[in-house]
Amino acid sequence: MLPPTMKTINPFIDLIPETTETLTPSNRFPAAGHLWSKPEIDALIFAFAARRPLLVRGEAGSGKSQIARAAAQHLKTNEPLVEVIHPRFEALDLLYRVDVVERLADAQIQDLDKTNERYVKRGRLWEALAQMDKDPDCIPVLLIDEIDKADADLPNALLDVLGNRSFDVPPLNNRTIHAPDQRWPLIIITTNEERELPPAFIRRCAVLNLNPPKDDKPFIEWLIQRGKVHNHLIIEEAARQTAAEQVLEDRKAAEQAGYPKVGLAEYIDLLTALHELMQTRSGKAPHKSQLDWLNQISPYALVKHAEQNQGRSPVIPSAATPSEAD
Repeated sequence: MLPPTMKTINPFIDLIPETTETLTPSNRFPAAGHLWSKPEIDALIFAFAARRPLLVRGEAGSGKSQIARAAAQHLKTNEPLVEVIHPRFEALDLLYRVDVVERLADAQIQDLDKTNERYVKRGRLWEALAQMDKDPDCIPVLLIDEIDKADADLPNALLDVLGNRSFDVPPLNNRTIHAPDQRWPLIIITTNEERELPPAFIRRCAVLNLNPPKDDKPFIEWLIQRGKVHNHLIIEEAARQTAAEQVLEDRKAAEQAGYPKVGLAEYIDLLTALHELMQTRSGKAPHKSQLDWLNQISPYALVKHAEQNQGRSPVIPSAATPSEAD
């Protein structure tokens, strides 16, 4: 028999593919939108049911980390706890850290806390477990972003924690921190595939491969569809289409030259800039349509490498396409 506080209903079962999650702005995140795909929903259903982390693999800028934000909003837990990995990040930092500077200062003034309670600071995973302890109905989301930035010691060090769903804190007399009622936060881990992860770590995870379509037309449609869910951006249809075509053009050029490819992130950057430029017109400047602005600014969003040519043939607006000023 399940404990009375244990969730028996998977919260992602009621998600419908191709529906939009409107993401509200916060101190950390801007306003955005997320289009749920069936693979994303199915992967979340499995990860939650199996109590496994969800490893999201894919190229940079393909919307991997936004899944955590959309999942947190769907779960009504505000926003995810975020840990962005860097090369010097250690696995212990995700669990706890000891403030040795504060401890040394207290020792010098003979005010040392011998229990170490004052000096042990919670890491993001411990914070997530504390949220569950405080509110039995809370399902926190923890985003571990760009785990491939760390060396193999980080994922290897997490194997025991992920397997046992608990960890010990030696400075606190080996106190064991564990999930209440054997529940577990929803952990979403992203990788840009810059470094291969240890096979044992991957086996501990549910895995979602998130990459855009390879063929030209489906890729353009994929960009436009995901751009439209950012419904706070006012964009002309011609500008949406042309921006997507320009992303595809520069993506191919970068790939042929052996450079990292541009994609969804750069497309959303372009749409954001076009929206802002139409909202903040200068009285001294001549009016420009979004297509005019797109022709002027897109090389600086899409051409990322010095050897690539930042010139672009002018975009000629169709006479049948009215500008926003009309």
